[in-house]
Amino acid sequence: MTKIRLYQNKTNPLVLPIILADRLGYFDRYQTVVDLELAESFQFHSNKSFVDNEVDGVMGDLTFFFDYLKQGKEAVVTSTLTRTIQLIGYPEALKKRGLRVGAARKGLFPFFMDYDLKEMLEDPEIVWIDNTYERINALENKEIDALVAIEPFITQIRKLLPTAVFWDSAASDKTMVMWCFDKAFYQKNPLLVKNFHLALEAAAADFNQLSPDEKIGQCLEVADYSQEAAEEMVHFMFEPQKNYSVRDFELLANWLAEDGQLAESLKGQDYIAQIYTE
Repeated sequence: MTKIRLYQNKTNPLVLPIILADRLGYFDRYQTVVDLELAESFQFHSNKSFVDNEVDGVMGDLTFFFDYLKQGKEAVVTSTLTRTIQLIGYPEALKKRGLRVGAARKGLFPFFMDYDLKEMLEDPEIVWIDNTYERINALENKEIDALVAIEPFITQIRKLLPTAVFWDSAASDKTMVMWCFDKAFYQKNPLLVKNFHLALEAAAADFNQLSPDEKIGQCLEVADYSQEAAEEMVHFMFEPQKNYSVRDFELLANWLAEDGQLAESLKGQDYIAQIYTE
């Protein structure tokens, strides 16, 4: 039976449904076989593994997808993903002109500045710091006023520093994070990929229904989380997976083309799979 090969980061909350589906029988229920390898930290190279055909699917923000295409990797977007990108910083700095924001150069922050944040931030100074841990150190040392990050870093920063969330991508009218699969793999195994996503959706929906203590228990006993990591999941809620929006895909494609990061814009219908039925 065909297996879906995955290499994921255990400490990313968005990987939890994969772990639960694997260990609690959801994949079995949906007749899906997954060969799952887990890294213990964010310092791993799943993107390279995807380009090199060592794994069949990967998650990330949509800019990754266009990078794959530029590298010659043929892929298809199969689903949306829970949005955890946030802008967080010292509350007293929010209203000042020239807010210093730490962000990754290849991330979505410049796009969000044009579409979601331009009314909130007045002439921000963007400090390009690609490594999340280095951004956190810069915030702690007051070298920047705010930063862009994802979970679990947001929760960790809130515990470490007197900060507030200025903006949450989950409040946007756009979804810029996704799952994608190797195009040839998807074309040969469309039902397998669909069942994979249905299993993830079932695992995530059941996790959302748990009490705080039950969430901690499941993270500890099933996913082998540390106590600290398990407690960080107490209030985490997974968004329902959906077919990726053609509008959102083309919005970012057009923006990247206008910025010179894509040779030309692309039509979403050529790159988006229809996994879920309405």
